[in-house]
Amino acid sequence: MDLDDVQRMRDEAEQASWALSRDGIVGVGRDASGLVRVEVDHTDAVQRIEIGARWFSEIGPHGLADAVRQALDAAMEDRLSAWAERTEARSGAPVSSSGRIRIPSDVAAPDVSDQIAELRRTLTMLRQVRSELGEYRRLMQEQANRETVGNDREGRVAVTLSGKRITALTLSGRWLNTQPTGQSVADAIQAAVIAAYRTNAQRTAAAMASLPGIAAAHPGNVDPAALLRRLGLR
Repeated sequence: MDLDDVQRMRDEAEQASWALSRDGIVGVGRDASGLVRVEVDHTDAVQRIEIGARWFSEIGPHGLADAVRQALDAAMEDRLSAWAERTEARSGAPVSSSGRIRIPSDVAAPDVSDQIAELRRTLTMLRQVRSELGEYRRLMQEQANRETVGNDREGRVAVTLSGKRITALTLSGRWLNTQPTGQSVADAIQAAVIAAYRTNAQRTAAAMASLPGIAAAHPGNVDPAALLRRLGLR
């Protein structure tokens, strides 16, 4: 395998990554009444909840939790559809400038000895990643199956997550019967969701601490363009 082969493989990987990327994809869903609106990001994480002013008369305290979950399911379905449509549109299309790794053309190629040293470091990292994959899969499956509960500060809302999916939503009936505004209910639900996400993130960070190779290779910790420069693949 020569450098042309490596370059071609990099271009193919870049094309696939760009075509399948979920970045920038959002989903929006509503319940049957149209009064509850939920927006999710490309990971299906809840970004915004809106509840209309007439929720008490048209949905009622007993139906509000189901209405929120219905809107959330619709938002996740919308996000998935938007991603599928963009993936189909990008298949076979040239990678856009925003999706391509930018490597300055005026940067001098590194010495062969530096390339070899960088390649050895990269191979060592990849061997460590490979040795950790089994434990990583186990931990991620455990995280996906574990239930996490989040509450708002006043204890009026409880949200249960399985992975990132909301599997249960409990709202205080006593509070809802006081007819709070739709916005205040939406804010309380959002606060409970954020609390649950925060707990999940803390658990994931603690789990990743035991996998230094995978943590080091995470896209957030590696600059692909810098690595390619050090390897002389530019």
